[in-house]
Amino acid sequence: MPDHFGASHPLGPHRIPIFRRLIRFYHDYILLSVLMAGLSVGALQFPEFHPATTGTARAAQGFLTSAACSAVFAVMLAVMLAFHFEGREAATRLDYGVAWTPLILLDWSIVAVLMGLLCWYWERGKGWRFGMLVASVGLVFVYVLCLALMMIKKLRDEGMGRVGEDQSEEVRTQGKSF
Repeated sequence: MPDHFGASHPLGPHRIPIFRRLIRFYHDYILLSVLMAGLSVGALQFPEFHPATTGTARAAQGFLTSAACSAVFAVMLAVMLAFHFEGREAATRLDYGVAWTPLILLDWSIVAVLMGLLCWYWERGKGWRFGMLVASVGLVFVYVLCLALMMIKKLRDEGMGRVGEDQSEEVRTQGKSF
């Protein structure tokens, strides 16, 4: 099968520290994903969802269910990928792309929980309180999104700190692996 996207090419030296950091934080992703799944399932126990009678309650139920499922998938993938990447000395572009998957699923589960809680709150308390909540959460979300995009651009342009010859030799002699 031809490799049109260069997925089997080795990962560049400026991406290796990012890859290592992703792998190193898999256990934290697992913990956060479990917490998101528990929060989602706990929120689904509210009486408004048994049965969900309005469109807003159904939307909240859908977001919370999506968050729980995404968080469970993030845990499953993080465990499998931690075993897969353990002790690897080299990585490909495909490995790098796949390594981001648990974090992306965790991020989606967090956004889905927020959206589900916003829909639930909208259903419970319409009026100026909801407007203030939406405005504050919206502003924080836009800020976080802008910050994330700036970090992505910085990581793409500069990497996470270049590894010089002296540093790479130090890593090799200490026997560290990702």
